[in-house]
Amino acid sequence: MKKGTRRVLAMCLACLLVIGGMFFPVAKTAQAVDVVNVGTNAEFPPFEYINDDGEPDGFDMAIIKAIGEVEGFDVKITNMEFKSLVASLATGSLDAVIAGMTVTDERKQSVDFSDSYYTAVQCIVIRKEDADEITCLADLNGKKIAVQEGTTGDILCTPGEDNDVITDENTTVQRFKKGTDAIVTLNNGGVDAVVIDQNPAENFVANNADTLTLMEDDTSTEEYAIAVQKGNTELLEKINEGLAKIKEDGTFDKLVEEYINDNATEETTEKGFFANLKYVFVDTNGYQLMLKGLGVTIGISVCAGILGVILGFILALMKLTETRKKRKTVLSRIAGIYIDIIRGTPSMVQLLIMFMVIFRSRYAVLAAILSFGINSAAYVAENIRAGILAVDVGQMEGGRSLGFTYGETMRYIIMPQAIKNVIPALGNEMITLVKETSIVGYVAIVDLTKAGDFIVSRTYQAFLPLIAVAIVYYILIKIMTWALAVIERRLRQSDNR
Repeated sequence: MKKGTRRVLAMCLACLLVIGGMFFPVAKTAQAVDVVNVGTNAEFPPFEYINDDGEPDGFDMAIIKAIGEVEGFDVKITNMEFKSLVASLATGSLDAVIAGMTVTDERKQSVDFSDSYYTAVQCIVIRKEDADEITCLADLNGKKIAVQEGTTGDILCTPGEDNDVITDENTTVQRFKKGTDAIVTLNNGGVDAVVIDQNPAENFVANNADTLTLMEDDTSTEEYAIAVQKGNTELLEKINEGLAKIKEDGTFDKLVEEYINDNATEETTEKGFFANLKYVFVDTNGYQLMLKGLGVTIGISVCAGILGVILGFILALMKLTETRKKRKTVLSRIAGIYIDIIRGTPSMVQLLIMFMVIFRSRYAVLAAILSFGINSAAYVAENIRAGILAVDVGQMEGGRSLGFTYGETMRYIIMPQAIKNVIPALGNEMITLVKETSIVGYVAIVDLTKAGDFIVSRTYQAFLPLIAVAIVYYILIKIMTWALAVIERRLRQSDNR
């Protein structure tokens, strides 16, 4: 058993090294051009959005790339949740953030800001039928308001003693990860208004011109700036110098014209089902984004599943030492604590800890594989242990009486029978694992679910993209279920001989 355990440990280590080699860079050579890691949240058109190629684009992306060009550094863009941007700067995983971020005193305590590059005004987006009832921000007291989480609109609409406008405690504020979700909710009648910055508001209304309208509110104006890590004066000076240069040579004005003043969007009109289908999945290249997302989902699930089975097998053997010794051992206690902690905490929290704390907001795919693999191992271990214990104790006694060692008996007699017992449970765990990976979008991974989310952001249609994602998952699970049934049938053939 000891040799077998060492062999499994060696296999586990080899797998981790292979996976690590895929995502961790080897020793870096000197580079002629510096690379600045820039974070954004591509859910804020026209400042940042996902283009037809599935890449972050928009006014902010063009600005930071133009600054990099005149200052001699390359820009690497990372798309993530807006609320994670400042935290990622603090941990050093990002060098800068450009995401339509407003300069506030609270944020100044955590980051340093560049010179302002844009002045924005808050707007209220409402349904046309409510235009007479809601004319200013104060009219939203006691109503349902949708905002994008963590933005100035969120702060502006939250009732409190420090809020001079929204004072009614009965006001309901619904916070969404992105502005598009807030607009969809408004269209569906779930809220009375959306409070968001002017340019995104204009973009949203242009795409929903039949149902929505907007009004400016001079209660709050704000300055957008580029954030860098606190104390990083060298990068801050480069950004400020580059910003001044592109304003002086006319590049900045050209980008304003291209992305903001000339940001004409096609007004939505009523389309038939097949026309909508073509618009959502073909005209916007949505099908390509979903195919890429499907590949990411399958890749993470397979790697995490393999890791989970290997770790689960090791944990099961560790737990079984208490059965063999007829008392708790150090190994069984360690395995028990591991299983108890992992099964007692949400997989979402484990993923965020792995990505934001352990990996410091880097190597998102590797963080996801390890997080889901470690989580799955806790459940796999109990399945394997139960399968081994389900084998009649006489099998072990018979093997030992024939001169087999404990390890040989486990390998040649017990495990083959146990595998038949645990295959259904392991198959269900793998199916669950595939569906659980749908949360990886929270750590900036564009999987199948996140791809569907991006399509919603671009088309303002939720039904078709989400139904398509559900259908793809269903087909994937049906294939896995069929494969599991085939494996079970093959393994059971020997029982009928």
